[in-house]
Amino acid sequence: MLDHADNFAAFQRTWASPRSFPRALAEVNNQPLGKRFMLTAFIFFLLGGVLALLMRIQLAVPDNDFLGPQVYNQLFTMHGSTMMYLFAVPFLEGLAIYLLPLMVGSRDMVFPRLTAFSYWVYLFGGIIFYASFVTGHVPDAGWFAYTPLSGPEYAGIRQDYWLLGLAMVEIAGIATAIEIVVTILKCRAPGMTLARMPLFAWAMLIVGLMIIFAFTTLLMATVLLELDRAFGTHFFNPSLGGHTLLWQHLFWFFGHPEVYIMFLPATGIISMVAAAAAGRLVGYTLITVAILVTGFMSFGLWVHHMYTTGLPELAMHFFAAASLMIATASGVQVFAWIATLWGTRPRLTTPVLYLLGFLFLFVLGGFTGVMIAVVPFDWQVHDTYFLVAHFHYVLIGGVVFPVFAGLHFWLPKITGRMLGERLGALSFWLSFVGFNATFFPMHILGFFGLPRRVYTYPELIDPEGQNLFVSAGAFVFAAGTLVFLINFALSLRWGDKAADNPWGSDTLEWSLPSPPPVYAFERPAIVHGRHPLWGGQRRGGTAPDPQPDTPALQASHRAADALHARPTTWRATLITDALHARPQAIQWLPGLTYKPLLASLGLLVAMVATLYQYYLVLPLGLAYSLLMVGSWLWPGERRLARVRDDDVGPDAGMTVFPSGSASPAWWGVVGLLAVLGMVFAVLVYAYYYLWLFSDAWPQHDLPRPGVLIPAIALIVLACSSVPVAWASRQLARGEWRPTFYGLIVAALPGTLFLAWQAYEIYSVPFLPQTNAYGSIFHVTHYALAITLATAIVLNIAMIARLHHDPQHHGHTQLQMQITAMLWHFTVVAAAVVFAVLYVSPWVL
Repeated sequence: MLDHADNFAAFQRTWASPRSFPRALAEVNNQPLGKRFMLTAFIFFLLGGVLALLMRIQLAVPDNDFLGPQVYNQLFTMHGSTMMYLFAVPFLEGLAIYLLPLMVGSRDMVFPRLTAFSYWVYLFGGIIFYASFVTGHVPDAGWFAYTPLSGPEYAGIRQDYWLLGLAMVEIAGIATAIEIVVTILKCRAPGMTLARMPLFAWAMLIVGLMIIFAFTTLLMATVLLELDRAFGTHFFNPSLGGHTLLWQHLFWFFGHPEVYIMFLPATGIISMVAAAAAGRLVGYTLITVAILVTGFMSFGLWVHHMYTTGLPELAMHFFAAASLMIATASGVQVFAWIATLWGTRPRLTTPVLYLLGFLFLFVLGGFTGVMIAVVPFDWQVHDTYFLVAHFHYVLIGGVVFPVFAGLHFWLPKITGRMLGERLGALSFWLSFVGFNATFFPMHILGFFGLPRRVYTYPELIDPEGQNLFVSAGAFVFAAGTLVFLINFALSLRWGDKAADNPWGSDTLEWSLPSPPPVYAFERPAIVHGRHPLWGGQRRGGTAPDPQPDTPALQASHRAADALHARPTTWRATLITDALHARPQAIQWLPGLTYKPLLASLGLLVAMVATLYQYYLVLPLGLAYSLLMVGSWLWPGERRLARVRDDDVGPDAGMTVFPSGSASPAWWGVVGLLAVLGMVFAVLVYAYYYLWLFSDAWPQHDLPRPGVLIPAIALIVLACSSVPVAWASRQLARGEWRPTFYGLIVAALPGTLFLAWQAYEIYSVPFLPQTNAYGSIFHVTHYALAITLATAIVLNIAMIARLHHDPQHHGHTQLQMQITAMLWHFTVVAAAVVFAVLYVSPWVL
């Protein structure tokens, strides 16, 4: 037996982060990866700011020739794309990756390799964006890329840089969102029920769910547009049955939730700062409900951006009402923050200054948001600088100011050093004054008729030279950021050492040293209330009095004792149930590995191959990426034996191989199926939208598809669900042979259906390039075929696993459940595709 010192030293070695290159590339821990996310996103923020300053130099005076129209359009596109896609959401996800395990009492994110994969894919996507400057093919169709200007007729390879880079960033965002959701649901400290979660965790939970649906929609939109550009489909080509507004509907179904995907984490930051400053939190339940309502309602606002596109008035009035309603939820949070601070006389530290600045700017941006929600008013100002002013008040005032509040609030915890208060206050006032000097006059310029998205303007529109004042304000705002960078650099070297809890805050991360150890909690925390560090006092105190001894509390302490500086040869964290946070299992966590980096490199190769039309390399890159992902998911025998033979599970009284809803992997697959469901939802929406605006369907006198043979094929596939369900039940009973043969029986009809799909695609009398109907018909079949092929591969892998390990330990049971989930989803997806493609043309 090892003594405690030796045990703790082995535990530390197991969790140690590499300090040398190239081992640092194998890092999977949330703390270094969260810092990489934030640092990378902040670098993109600085690049986007430089582009904005160049644009403001061009716009400072009328008829300026500092930048030509082409260069201005390129800088405009890259500035907006950088801030929307490369800075805001990735930075906030990086902050969540770093903070959430500390805040909810976990040792790491629940899928560490997915964290690393997300970071590398995000980084490579950003590199593709900015490589366009090196090659001289900078995108210029705007950060919204409206068709047909972004289509093959008007945009060359420059738009492919934008689409392929964006696709990688969206993949990274979706993967991170799934991990955030599962971590919050399954890795909370015992006792941290949903009603006790920090508001930042609540905000990230809702945002994670929003990202799954909103980002998948944009990802599919970019795929469809890239298919138009690279492979000659016609989703957005009106001359062959496509429709340009289809892009806007898909884009803004992402775009308006995107505003709240950025805003809600910012509100979570503000709630944390306000509570620490006031020593209390007013309206926890109301704020939580407001977050839930905002997340739900945000998906009903996308037409808010399309009032000038000629849509029916009734539809626009519906979306106008929804736009006005969502302001109520935001107002609830504002009043709760004011009530929290009211009468407490908080010390005006830098985080509090940024909090107060946020309140002023966001309320002003909210007022103008209510104004443009009214259809007639929006018609007047839609394409003017009034919209530019509103947009920036909401996104910079409502996101960037909270980000800086959060940085001054949590950087002492992250770095172990306090930022200077004098420089912090100077950076705030420069930012606040510069921001208002930049964007408030834009409201007036909009009323004067200055159009947005133009590279110059006549003196008649700006007779008093307000644009020069605006440009000067932009440089003052940039100076505020520069002062923050100086303050940060000085603090790293000479800043005062940070106490564990310098702000007197109430959440678990402040119970750890500054900076925290990479494993966060040597002994898992147990939570007894909503404010675990305040106890029954207004502030101070470390915990409330323990609750009465209950079986649940006894199980929590037993699990915490078993995991105290253990295990020593593999990484682990405690898994709790999603609702009440009761201990359920011990979760193995992976150590250092290069596989996420290699998988992301395969995806990068596929994107570059598409960019330069090396289409034979495309499937090779994708196959290599999938191979690496499969390799990291395949359970290694040595690891399984080490985990199985460790005493930590029996000591905790819990399994180390959870399955079903106790397993985080089960929840992760639910998230993946939600993404796949959204993929098919987008295709179905596109199908009926194109039909709605077509004179005939199928288009151009193409024959309607036959129903009999597809119906027979669907019945055959549906029958395969029976042996899969039976095999899953047999394995749960410990009968591996019936499971083995049940999966073999299921694989046959699945393979027959896949063969029928290949024949159907080959035999129909039209191609994806024939017209929009041919495009949507073929692409929907391709999506179904890829999904089914993946299910068949998982089926075969399960058969191989049973053959190799007939004793089927707990991990095999989980693998069977995942296989069955994807198989049943594929059958449902096939039924939907059959109803849409084959039945509806005959009955509608």
